[in-house]
Amino acid sequence: MEKLHLQPSELDRLPYYEYEYTVQMYNDMLKERKDGEDKKTSETTDKYNINSMQRQAQSQMKAPTMPSMRMPRLG
Repeated sequence: MEKLHLQPSELDRLPYYEYEYTVQMYNDMLKERKDGEDKKTSETTDKYNINSMQRQAQSQMKAPTMPSMRMPRLG
């Protein structure tokens, strides 16, 4: 547990109410971290406009077409 300064064995020995409180604190820290990462990712996406760049690159890359080969008719 990174910021809680607890070893897993210490966590196992906690009374139920302390264990529940500790897990809740840890979940709150993870939610805050995820929100921060999501905000940073959205800022980066907006800054560089990655989605439009990807769409533009996909529209420019087209597969070449093969010419149609027909057999000549004899007779």
